[in-house]
Amino acid sequence: MVRESVMHGLNFRKLIGWLGLSLVLACPVSYGQDSTETAAPEGPEPTVEKGKLPNRLPYIDEMLEEAWKEAKLTPSANATDAEYMRRAYLDILGRIPNVEEAYAFLSNKEPNKRAKLIEVLLANPDYPKNFASIFTNILIGRRTQVQDVDRGALNSWLRQQFSSNRPWQEIAFDLLSAKGSSKENGAVNYLIANFADQRVNLTSSTTRVFLGQQIQCTQCHDHKYNDWKQQDFWGINAFFRGMRQRPLERVDATGALVRDGTEVYDDPTDEWARFERPNALIGIVPPTYLDGRRIDPGLDTDRRLELSKFITESRNLQFSRAFVNRMWGYFMGQGIVNPVDDFGDHNAATHPELLDQLAVDFIASGYDVKALVRWIAASRPYQLSSTMTRSNEQDEHLFSRYLLKPMSPEQLFDSLITATSAHKTAGEAPDKLRAQWLGQFVVAFANDEAGESASFQGTIPQALMMMNGELMTKAVGGQPGSFLSHVVDQARLQKKIQPIRYAVDQVYLAALGRYPDPKDLKASQAFLSSNPDTLQVVQDLFWALLNSNEFVLNH
Repeated sequence: MVRESVMHGLNFRKLIGWLGLSLVLACPVSYGQDSTETAAPEGPEPTVEKGKLPNRLPYIDEMLEEAWKEAKLTPSANATDAEYMRRAYLDILGRIPNVEEAYAFLSNKEPNKRAKLIEVLLANPDYPKNFASIFTNILIGRRTQVQDVDRGALNSWLRQQFSSNRPWQEIAFDLLSAKGSSKENGAVNYLIANFADQRVNLTSSTTRVFLGQQIQCTQCHDHKYNDWKQQDFWGINAFFRGMRQRPLERVDATGALVRDGTEVYDDPTDEWARFERPNALIGIVPPTYLDGRRIDPGLDTDRRLELSKFITESRNLQFSRAFVNRMWGYFMGQGIVNPVDDFGDHNAATHPELLDQLAVDFIASGYDVKALVRWIAASRPYQLSSTMTRSNEQDEHLFSRYLLKPMSPEQLFDSLITATSAHKTAGEAPDKLRAQWLGQFVVAFANDEAGESASFQGTIPQALMMMNGELMTKAVGGQPGSFLSHVVDQARLQKKIQPIRYAVDQVYLAALGRYPDPKDLKASQAFLSSNPDTLQVVQDLFWALLNSNEFVLNH
């Protein structure tokens, strides 16, 4: 009956492998060494050479322009320098530019200043900070329910990886195979966060994050629209069967034993994954990768190490596709496959040739994350305006215009701090204020599934939090040390520029990353001239700009 349940519903691509499995069930024969080699996946040839990476890949523009032509779409105009600058700062650094940074870029007349800007941003310490925050949320969520997780250690570990531009292949390998203390090796916190329930969460998270495939529904039944079967899920799950965790303790200054983190380790095991099929038969499966390759599930096999090799090997194009698509979706507002972690026959890519070519070139680059950022940021679709044309107002998939993106809560906080210097008014550390802000955000905007909202969506509670929250009060209060206090003081010292014009220029640069246009300037000057209390009126103007759609949206 066991063999019947395992064999039930098999497709031809796994027939040979599962015939081997049925033989193993009949007699204890060692196997696995002859089934670990498969042909490299077919795909395009790489167009880049490691060590000679271009800053731009022309085929991105060419492929998309051909798609626009076929769809009879007129793409939007190019973004202005101010739009591109603000967009790049938000995406790469996780914040808007400050006044000095905005002025430096906008006053620069060099023809290649956008490419130079990307290099400046990638060298900024806020780049690894931002991407560490992004991937911490991807790996364990913004609000993990597991108390043993050391979020700070994971974030710090990721920050080191992105700071040194470590290849994504190596980062992923270490996350999947990590062992040791949750404090000393931050990577193990990904495993701890998803440890519960016989590693079911870890199985679904691993395929979703690192392969872009949501196979969690096959935990209970074969997939309705894809070629995935129940044994695919449990075959991956079997790789985690030997993983264990235990509390670590230390002696504190008083001589008492106190908790000092959690250790992840692996016990030797020959256990196979067991699962119940919809027909009530029990199936069992050894550690088996999604393409049918198995490993010897003996006591001397490091299962997670073998799974890490399967997932991150260079011939696994899906591993590269998943990361390229995730990054494209982050920068462009939507993936080539969207949602970014839902590859499959049911969810076709909008530009499969482009995705494959980018994946191949990412492998050829040595999984260079900064190179991928350069390629996307230099592309024409990333540099398009978000203003629609008559023909592309319905386009949500072909990237003929830049898609508006609401800021994430992290981006919003860091941008408010950048624009206002609010943290300086109370002498509080930005990290402490940031933690308080994110805590308020998660509590205020939890969804019906007990999760949390990923970004600002313009709801009434969010608007009230922005308009009247503690952070906004500090931001526009004009206390000593704040940005507004500095602006008013400097305005009074101006000799070449009218004080009102100076103040208006500064608050527009700070909040929106641009100078006021003639209409903005006329209205602002009239508003400021109507009240002798310059600070109060500048506060009102600044408050209005910080609560505008132009501030909250990444456009």
